[in-house]
Amino acid sequence: MQVSALRLALLTGAATAASFALFYLWLRSPLVLALLGAALFGTVFMMVGASLGDDPVAADEAWRLEAGDLGRDDATVTVPATATATAAVEAPSPAGVVGESSGPTSGPGADGPR
Repeated sequence: MQVSALRLALLTGAATAASFALFYLWLRSPLVLALLGAALFGTVFMMVGASLGDDPVAADEAWRLEAGDLGRDDATVTVPATATATAAVEAPSPAGVVGESSGPTSGPGADGPR
């Protein structure tokens, strides 16, 4: 059940008003706190109400239809040349090279024993 935007706005307004009435009239909160509490509750109510209603199975099927070639199992994936060059530059050098340390480079113990 997908909620329309107008219906969600009306439900959010009603929930915010009810929340304000609860804070201000029943709990006797100060006006500023009642307004802030109602605004917070209304915001959460709107986000939860907007996220409800999607059928996860239908959404998954729609995603698979739109992105059909992304889920293929063959190993022929092309990598852009810039990604390969970046990976080669960022690759760690092997330990044991002169001037390289296999220990930590920062933090406690980085300078060696004292």
